[in-house]
Amino acid sequence: MRGVVSALLCTALAAGTAQGAGLKSGEFDPPRMAPDFALRGSDGAELRLSRYRGKVVALGFGYTFCPDVCPTTLADLAQARKALGDAGRDLQVIYVTVDPERDTAAVLRQYLTAFDPSFVGGTGTPAQLEEVRKAYGIQIEKKNYPGSVAYQVHHSSYVYLIDREGRLRAMKPFGVSTDDVAHDVRILLASAAAGQSSEPGLRIRDPWARRAPMIDKKGGSNGAVYALLVNPGKAPDALVGAASDAAGAVEIHETYSSMGMMMMRPVKKLALPAGGKVELKPGGFHLMLLNLKRELKAGETLRVTLEFERTGKIPVDAVVR
Repeated sequence: MRGVVSALLCTALAAGTAQGAGLKSGEFDPPRMAPDFALRGSDGAELRLSRYRGKVVALGFGYTFCPDVCPTTLADLAQARKALGDAGRDLQVIYVTVDPERDTAAVLRQYLTAFDPSFVGGTGTPAQLEEVRKAYGIQIEKKNYPGSVAYQVHHSSYVYLIDREGRLRAMKPFGVSTDDVAHDVRILLASAAAGQSSEPGLRIRDPWARRAPMIDKKGGSNGAVYALLVNPGKAPDALVGAASDAAGAVEIHETYSSMGMMMMRPVKKLALPAGGKVELKPGGFHLMLLNLKRELKAGETLRVTLEFERTGKIPVDAVVR
């Protein structure tokens, strides 16, 4: 894990003066996949980076009792998101606590909502959070106030910018202006992923699954997954399959009406035209979860891997509603 830390810091520091893509912050050159993690989210669901694939993520670290740096950073990110206008909907701020003793999911939710209701916090066990910090080169030091049980946590104040395809693109040090942050996010929202490819990748937006009780413990219950599939590229693609550990099988299905009756049929391939989009939604195309192995409870996340004819496999986390 130390190698990951060194690689992240060295790459970002060396790229601090690089402006190959016109970014104001220290740029990762070449970009690399951002380490994923599984934490408890302030929204009540499991928090994974891959859950926000298709959006630009600003990933920061801090704590709610921080008197200066953390609220300043969050206020700047909120202002940057507001400055983006409608495009701000595709910027997701994730703030991971460095103080799990005091920062519960509920505390983080209340704190972050004061800056922007869309911000999501992450907490977990000390061991879980240590692994995430190691992966991102975040250092902390706990300091007690003299003669008191109260304490503060000194910590690295970087904010990582992660592109739509989950790649580390820039590292923003504390003090970068709101305008510069908004500038960098605009570039990442408009650009392709690593290598400045001219072909943007597929985007899976707002994946969700319907809540499903276990009617038959032997595996007789089914469920469904929905999402918006966006293909901004110049080449057509197609959804050809899916899989999930929570189900015996996952099939592409279509709901249709015939002579006044609503019916379903399996679909071998769902075309995704170049520059187009297809919505998986109730009453239309959807992913059918056959023979569920467990109950799907509201608020949890369900890992589903979508397979495309051209792009290959893309894992997504669907929130159960």
